[in-house]
Amino acid sequence: MHTSRLVALAFVAAAGAPLAVRAADVESLPDGASQQGQVAQQCLADLRAFEDELAGVGFGVLAPTGYGTGYGSYGMGYGMSGTPRQKMQSLRDAAYVYAFDGDEQSCQTVLASMRQVYQEHQKLVGPESDDPDARRTWRRAHLAQATPVTEMDSLMRADIVIGADIRTPQDQELGEIEDVVLDPARQTIAYVLASRGGFLGLGGELVAVRWSDLRATTDHEIYVLDASPEAFAAAPKVERGSFDQTSGDNWRSNLDQYWAGVVGKR
Repeated sequence: MHTSRLVALAFVAAAGAPLAVRAADVESLPDGASQQGQVAQQCLADLRAFEDELAGVGFGVLAPTGYGTGYGSYGMGYGMSGTPRQKMQSLRDAAYVYAFDGDEQSCQTVLASMRQVYQEHQKLVGPESDDPDARRTWRRAHLAQATPVTEMDSLMRADIVIGADIRTPQDQELGEIEDVVLDPARQTIAYVLASRGGFLGLGGELVAVRWSDLRATTDHEIYVLDASPEAFAAAPKVERGSFDQTSGDNWRSNLDQYWAGVVGKR
């Protein structure tokens, strides 16, 4: 992906379109583009620190009082405005591509836009966002209201699912959905692939999770999986670039057997 394309993505995301540069785009950079000596080390460190800050405040979960008129489309997940979390993901992905391409200035520019989205979000949420106990209460209440995906009867776009977090009912982070795998014979989603470890999925493992085992929050920002982090870590993996391994009946049977013995058994 050329730098000019990344600039367009970053600025469109900042303007509100929920576009995202996926990990696959990073991996498609020319050989050597992400070698240690060419990485924008300062911006990469700044990005990691900022992501830790976002995780600490529970960024992206709407407070009970809502946003008022600040984000009219929040909770819908559709349209061009996007939610604050979708905007943040789009900018984050572009910033990581710049960082691994060694472009410190462009990376810092996008990071500044990320901070602006964060400040706007916190201002709309209000002073309640500063109370860690209140944040914890919101998040757990948010997760408790999640609906099994098998009970949803409305149409969904794939870009609503891709990029969403997978968390336990106790709000422990498990992974981030990177891809959706369809089953044409059954005309449904078979499973999702979630990154575990690494930054932007780089070097991280892809864990296969059955779609039917997930529950979605009302805004589709988080999918809840009733399994421990240890069980998630031990789940069947898919190697990047080796997707064909999942096409056999034995692999799918092993996946079904694993999750049937894990979900809800804590």
